[in-house]
Amino acid sequence: MHYDDDTHSRSQAFRSEYRASTPGWYRGEMHLAFTLVFTFGVLFWCLSRLDNPSWQEWLLVVPMFLFGNYVEWAGHRYVLHRPTKYMKMVYKRHVGTHHQFFTHKSLDYSGHQDWRALLFPPFAPVLFVLTALPAALVLGMLWSANAGYIVMATMAGYFIMYEGLHTLSHVENSPFLDKLPLVNSVRRMHVIHHNPEFMHTHNFNLTFPICDALFGTSDLNKGVVGTVFNGMSDEGMKPEVREVVRKQRREA
Repeated sequence: MHYDDDTHSRSQAFRSEYRASTPGWYRGEMHLAFTLVFTFGVLFWCLSRLDNPSWQEWLLVVPMFLFGNYVEWAGHRYVLHRPTKYMKMVYKRHVGTHHQFFTHKSLDYSGHQDWRALLFPPFAPVLFVLTALPAALVLGMLWSANAGYIVMATMAGYFIMYEGLHTLSHVENSPFLDKLPLVNSVRRMHVIHHNPEFMHTHNFNLTFPICDALFGTSDLNKGVVGTVFNGMSDEGMKPEVREVVRKQRREA
């Protein structure tokens, strides 16, 4: 049996076991609802507190977007893919569950039970948004209340985008999404990330691969702009990645 066939077989067996072990009380709709209620709740509450913000205050969206991109990349690389002493359970949940359930050969999901393996745990959006709280408090005191609210709203909005793009990356056989600019770049790089050969080393951004390009963890060698707008093309793939991918395709 070839490597990819073996990986696919193990993934399908794990899927069956995981679905069978899903607690009777679990509802994917409620899991998703919590994420949406919390993030949209923070977003709309912060926006409702704004009092005629200036354009300078609105510009905080840019650095906070980049901060969110870094938090996403760093958390994925250094927490979800490294068994650290205090976050070992998070590592096991991500690598042992998400990456066994979804491989580059089977990224699709079906039914609410699969959302348990697809969606980030309920604590994830809370922790992600709270990473912006220190900056929001400092800016709120030193600049304006508007600045603090914009910081928190941006992080909540970023997580909504984060979860949305990640979910779209697990939709297979969609010509429309494969042609949609930016989204297709995210989808392509996520397939590479779910390849067991690369999941610990490449493509840690789940949204736009800005930090992957900046810190050398992208599978492409095209710079920030070229990577973000790459689309579905494999041109510019790093030689060490291309060699493994070609080998796997020959053996398929």
